[in-house]
Amino acid sequence: MKTRSFRFDLRELGGAVGDLGTLLPLMVALITLNHMNATSVLLIVGMAYVLAGLFYRLPVPVQPLKAVAAIAIAGGLSPSVISASGLVMAVFLLLLAGTGAINQVGKLFPKVIVRSIQLGLGLILVKTGLLLVAKRQVIIGGKDGLVTLVNLSIPVGWLIALILGGIFLIFLKTKRLPASLVVLALGIPVSAFWGSLLGLPTLRFGLSLPVFTIPSLADITTALVLLVIPQIPLTLGNAVFAMADTAKTYFGDKAERVAPKALLTTMGVANLGAGLFGGMPICHGSGGLTAHFRLGARTGGAPLMVGIPLIAMAIFLDGNVIPLFSLVPYAILGVLVIFVGVQHLLLVRDLKTKKEVLVALAVAIPGLLTANLAIGLAAGMTLHLLIVSLPRIRTFLKRGSRSDVVRST
Repeated sequence: MKTRSFRFDLRELGGAVGDLGTLLPLMVALITLNHMNATSVLLIVGMAYVLAGLFYRLPVPVQPLKAVAAIAIAGGLSPSVISASGLVMAVFLLLLAGTGAINQVGKLFPKVIVRSIQLGLGLILVKTGLLLVAKRQVIIGGKDGLVTLVNLSIPVGWLIALILGGIFLIFLKTKRLPASLVVLALGIPVSAFWGSLLGLPTLRFGLSLPVFTIPSLADITTALVLLVIPQIPLTLGNAVFAMADTAKTYFGDKAERVAPKALLTTMGVANLGAGLFGGMPICHGSGGLTAHFRLGARTGGAPLMVGIPLIAMAIFLDGNVIPLFSLVPYAILGVLVIFVGVQHLLLVRDLKTKKEVLVALAVAIPGLLTANLAIGLAAGMTLHLLIVSLPRIRTFLKRGSRSDVVRST
């Protein structure tokens, strides 16, 4: 089934599942550790994917707000505070879009800063993939898996990644079948060996709908201070400007709709739903677009092939979805994330000058070391401002020295 804007085939499906390595771990952590309502989480993500597919008609991704998710998981924040951050983000994003202020904000993100963000995100994705591979748990919610070699206990994930990663690369080269689908299919018997099938009988089929709630003022205040303020620079840098640039790089004129104002609007609408129905705050992301594109997605069919099943699971599985997610080993998710990270950081190849490379490293290295790209972004933007301002400062100092000479004579 093919049209100009939508394609539904194995190649498109292979690209559609390419971003699972980013989406699933954070989504599962928020459901299991922070006790967010699974129905609300899946429904908002699914509807956001459908909205993105229908509007952009390209494989525009939907991802958790990473800074929000990381801080919420580390701090054990309540579901009401997490969903309240979605409402606050929605207001902020829609105001930027509606007032046109995003055009002025865009001046803070020249090409070198956008490329720097892409480099930093690529490195963080590679690091995240390696951490997924190195997990002691083989599957989500499963037992530890270790193998002893030369008196060293090595996580089984490394062996899975080595074998299935090699198969992944072979299918990438031959292009006979979508590589992502091949390794996901091979991952199911691997996960079954570690007990993933034992959870399938616990699936509970039944109608489940989210509950409309308005966050309290206390939750909104906490969300603003702890979650939204740290997230804003990352959202603007990666989910708006880097996202628009990446889409243009991959799709050219077809990415005309993937503009900053439109991205703010679709994210704002989705987060409004998250804030009012207890869902997980979401964004688009340049790394997710690379995942979908590099693994075969080319149309709005890919988001629909992710979004519609998520909506179905949200409504008909009565909030019990973890057994399904356990069918995918962590190591397979790690392989996909590492591949995407490498592909994403290659976007910086058009940086030519030493100054541009220095700015890129100023963003990437702190972001990688702290696992917080917002910190790297602040460092890189400061360095870029200094580099741009340096000639003016020198000119000003020269004029000052000349005037001193005139006065002395």
